[in-house]
Amino acid sequence: MTDEHRNLQAHTSHVSALRFSPDGAYLISAGMDNAVKLWSVEDDFELVRSIDAHEKSVNDFALAPDQSMLVTVGTDKIVRLWSFPDLEPMDSLQGHKNAVATVRFSNDGKYFATASADTTVRVWDRATLDCVHTLKGHKRNVTSLSWVSEPPKNGAPTPGKNGYVLASAGLGDDIVLWKLPSGDKTELVTGHKSAVVLGGLTPDGQKLISAGYEGQIKLWSTQNWQPKGAFEPGVAGLLCLAMNTHGTMLAVGSEKSVTVWSLETFEELTELTIKPKGVYAVAFSPDTEWLVAAGSDKRIRVWAVDSII
Repeated sequence: MTDEHRNLQAHTSHVSALRFSPDGAYLISAGMDNAVKLWSVEDDFELVRSIDAHEKSVNDFALAPDQSMLVTVGTDKIVRLWSFPDLEPMDSLQGHKNAVATVRFSNDGKYFATASADTTVRVWDRATLDCVHTLKGHKRNVTSLSWVSEPPKNGAPTPGKNGYVLASAGLGDDIVLWKLPSGDKTELVTGHKSAVVLGGLTPDGQKLISAGYEGQIKLWSTQNWQPKGAFEPGVAGLLCLAMNTHGTMLAVGSEKSVTVWSLETFEELTELTIKPKGVYAVAFSPDTEWLVAAGSDKRIRVWAVDSII
């Protein structure tokens, strides 16, 4: 096993989410200890800020594309807004009736979507903070979101008919596609079993990645929603996924390991064994210099990508 560059004692409970800021300056983490923490990449991942963000566990967060606002969601059912990077409170939004599992900004930053154990997805207008849609179509917890397409600047047609398309998934075996602003839904039958995690959109916008509890990872064409490839990483259970900026590699976190796969050949590039049971979050830095993973042992592990691949 390749030595870790850093092994950070990050939270006092499970680390639930982990992501780099788009400019690569910060690593952001959230945990079941109700905290959100900011780590300086330039200062070799030293802690620079920590806040108690929710009254219960922080399940996920999303940073606006312009990096001026961080949105956090938690088990307390509340959506909270923070200035970034100083992490001063800005506002809080309510409406979900159960724990909020995840949040994602649209690429243009105009909207952010939240998904909940109350089986709904809510779409919020960033400018007004109004909930412009409550999307109902799942029968069980919704835990994963990915914006698939947005209105083009040049007026060219898109899969969403010049609107937004949002994908959602969770407990159950399907992915639901929502056309906005109409709110119309289309179910995409995946063949996954029990639970589905979305791994995001490839940089060219042509493929959406999904993983199932049964241990299969699939790539879907965003033009016709036909399978464009699939592979099995050799582990089952609820996986966490992270794609690098160029869309060439996919990191897969599982119970006891982090594996990195080529999205061009579907070959395994490396396997990093981790003793604690449960990797809940993985992330690449924007320049693909760093790979990080965190989970049940409250720690964040940092690897230099060049040293492991």
